[in-house]
Amino acid sequence: MYILTAENMKRAESKANKDGFSFKDMMDAAGTKCAEFIANENKDGRETKKTVILCGKGKNGGDGLVIARHMWSLGFKNIFVISVHGKITDALCVEMLELAKKYPIDITDMETDTQRAFFHISSADIIIDAIFGIGFKGELGGNSAEAVLTANKNKDAKKYAVDIPSGLSAQGEYSGRLCFETDVTLSMIAYKKVHVFKPSADMCGRTHIIDIGIKNAVTEAFSEKYTAPTDDEIFLKIKKRKYDSHKGNYGKILTVCGSRNMTGCVYLCNRAAVEIGAGLVTAAFPDCIYSVAAAKLAEPLMMPLKSGVNGSISLCEELKRGIGNFDVTAVGCGIGVSSDTKQVVKYIIKNASGVVILDADAINCIAENADILTHKKDGCEIILTPHPGEMSRITGKPISEIQDNRIETAADFALKYGVTLLLKGANTVIADKTGKICVNTTGNAGMARGGSGDVLTGIISGLVPQTESAFDAACAGAYIHGKTADYIASKYGMISATPSRIIENIHKIGIFKNFGYDH
Repeated sequence: MYILTAENMKRAESKANKDGFSFKDMMDAAGTKCAEFIANENKDGRETKKTVILCGKGKNGGDGLVIARHMWSLGFKNIFVISVHGKITDALCVEMLELAKKYPIDITDMETDTQRAFFHISSADIIIDAIFGIGFKGELGGNSAEAVLTANKNKDAKKYAVDIPSGLSAQGEYSGRLCFETDVTLSMIAYKKVHVFKPSADMCGRTHIIDIGIKNAVTEAFSEKYTAPTDDEIFLKIKKRKYDSHKGNYGKILTVCGSRNMTGCVYLCNRAAVEIGAGLVTAAFPDCIYSVAAAKLAEPLMMPLKSGVNGSISLCEELKRGIGNFDVTAVGCGIGVSSDTKQVVKYIIKNASGVVILDADAINCIAENADILTHKKDGCEIILTPHPGEMSRITGKPISEIQDNRIETAADFALKYGVTLLLKGANTVIADKTGKICVNTTGNAGMARGGSGDVLTGIISGLVPQTESAFDAACAGAYIHGKTADYIASKYGMISATPSRIIENIHKIGIFKNFGYDH
């Protein structure tokens, strides 16, 4: 999904207006589509639910007035509009106000009847915030602050924000200031930075894109150089299964994981690859942990390798013989950094076919010699999945500089070495060698624990054969990983989003429901 700045959103609208899709058409389409979305989410008790729409005097308020009359047409007969800033002055909004007055909708001027406005907001079942839009800057004050504070205190109401929650900036800056606490944000046309970048994105609740009829070509022309995925886009990246398919159609995966002191990563990585749909998974690990690894793994094949220094993997003949037989080779989870593991990682990069995924200690093993990434076999693709600390080691840049320039850091590295780079963290960034960049929007702080990265590596490994490219697999993997953690947080609380529980719940997120056959 495209991402627009406030300025470029206005430019896209102006271009659409010049092309014949007027501002009035846009406002009517925005309000109509928002009303339809809200009505669909509140099907029960339409006639009795009290719906309050907070309208500013600008175009966002005009959207709110359109929502009011269309919701009445959709069966909501208990609608109250609060004109937060008094008399509406924008010419187009005045036109929408006159249309709304033709319906039995209660319209209250908060300037002249403040207590009545507070009463309606406090007793509402549904509150729709249409006070400020993407042009808002600064902090809320006066009536807008009072209206938002009153709405936030109404914990029983379902809340919706039109475009962005009032009080937030479209650019995404957020420092704990007052804003409308919404359950759902209805963003017109595309994402804005506020919907994507944390922590402001968390204040937007669930963001849903409203298509108001502006052509994609117009939106794309003014979009940022990066995108953010939606459920539908991720769903489309994953190939449907043919009814007569077999395990070979979904990839032969080799995971090279573990050491004497880090055994759990073998289970987490391999189990995640199986759960996401990999055809045939082979687990390679040092033979000194065979009894531990084999006891927990049922689906994968076993490739115990000769143990090296400190119980780590060594470069043995079995690994050398087998390395060319896999579509995906994932290496690094829990292998440690030693002379043995450095040899293993170097050999895999130079000799593996298909896609190689370098995670955790595999990245640390090449941190002093990143140029080895350019020595891969022809046709081989490499995905790196560093967290900021690992990214610091392989680039030599301070973590603070990386975190302040996450998109640029990932993009520059991917282009320089011809790889796909997935930089972990809040708003994971995925960049590939062609310049494509994706900013992930899913996930939560419950994932900040050991083992989460092992699960992500396994998910991406299993998705490579089910998608068109390494970049698509990385984007889908990050999204599904975070989406599952968000599902767990919503059901059981954020602290419950453990690596094992993420694996167990992958199949429950909406992306995989009704995933039919491709005949």
